Amino acid sequence: MKHIEGEFEGIESLTIYYQAWIPDNPKAIVQVVHGFAEHSGRYLNIVNQLLPLDYAVYANDHRGHGKSEGRRNYVDSFNQFIEDEKLFYDLIKDKYQNLPIFMLGHSMGSMIALFFANKYESLLKGLILSGTGTGAGESTSKATKVVVKLLAKIIPKKYINPGLKAEKLSHDPEVVQAYENDPLVNADKIALRLGWELMNCFSKFDPITQNLKLPLLVQCGAEDSLIKGSEEALKNAFKMKDKSILIYDGLYHEVYNESKEERKKVLNDLSSWLDNHL
Repeated sequence: MKHIEGEFEGIESLTIYYQAWIPDNPKAIVQVVHGFAEHSGRYLNIVNQLLPLDYAVYANDHRGHGKSEGRRNYVDSFNQFIEDEKLFYDLIKDKYQNLPIFMLGHSMGSMIALFFANKYESLLKGLILSGTGTGAGESTSKATKVVVKLLAKIIPKKYINPGLKAEKLSHDPEVVQAYENDPLVNADKIALRLGWELMNCFSKFDPITQNLKLPLLVQCGAEDSLIKGSEEALKNAFKMKDKSILIYDGLYHEVYNESKEERKKVLNDLSSWLDNHL
């Protein structure tokens, strides 16, 4: 096994950081797309689950996130995230031309992965979404949405506090504390432009999801308050024949980072699904 770090040139010449965990003889690649305000280094539970099973895991830090360049938690357009992931995909595929690539997106990353799949579906072996849903969670009121929509056009780089509560990510206090003390996490601010771009993506959720045909795995916590998306709504949204919608009772937003016993089942479900789709 080896761990590598590198950089590539993203859209509009921004430097994007990435890292990868590679077994001696990989049988497939999982391209991880992280969530809002965090970074690629928070997915070691996935890495530790998949690496012994001969999956290579590649993950980049989005522009304005983690170790990548860019104004923190800001984009001019959501499409910049999507096209950065396409460049990253190309980098991976160039190294492993004969291996299938699955994309795993969490939270905001699930929206990036959805829009990527909508545009480049034929490139992926399968799509995995966690912490996903049809709209922003309980902290985002209708009044907030109206204000963000108006101000995003006038002062797009102005920051507001999104009101995210770290204790709603996981029941594991170590995960919560690590998140709060992580210098690469910037969860106390979001640029108005990015806020509006996310809301706009949610408005397109249904038409995009209904057109996808590739194999799908969804893994969400039933007690996730950071994003809306019931089991029934998700099952109705996706129309492909090969879909597994797994909603875990009692779990919060980061199902891969839940308490050890709880996340064990989630991670086993993930690796079993991957093995069944090779």
